[in-house]
Amino acid sequence: MANRSNLAVQCCRCRNKHTEADREPRPHRSISCVSELVCPRCGCTSYYDITPWYAWCWASGLIEMGPTKPGDSPDGAGAIVIARGGKAHLEAVMQAVARHGQGASEGKLLVPGVPEADLIGRDPVDVLREFVDWCAQSNGRRHRHGVVFGTQVEG
Repeated sequence: MANRSNLAVQCCRCRNKHTEADREPRPHRSISCVSELVCPRCGCTSYYDITPWYAWCWASGLIEMGPTKPGDSPDGAGAIVIARGGKAHLEAVMQAVARHGQGASEGKLLVPGVPEADLIGRDPVDVLREFVDWCAQSNGRRHRHGVVFGTQVEG
């Protein structure tokens, strides 16, 4: 895990990108004995964590996210990296485009259509490819905040 002082952040107000160590201490407005860290440019106290993260999909359709790409198992099975971007923005976009699990998979994100692809006679790889292609249509748009979809995304 990254050292908290080297954590890459982006100000919510002015969008200034800096590290948490660059944030300046300022006395808290209502509590005199407490200081808070603020943006060096505008003085805002809120920020996004923009450390680089990846999202990957397993054969079951389960989507997971983390700071490093998953490794392949010795038998050649592994996950497919489907997206990359800053942590806060990647989590938000994946919450919006993925299917939220119910029942046994409650609280997990799933690729829509992959878990039931075999039941309806479709190839799960084709379903995953269609999902990633659909998500990739918005690559480069401002509302994605740098989140890039594709099965060949590189860091």
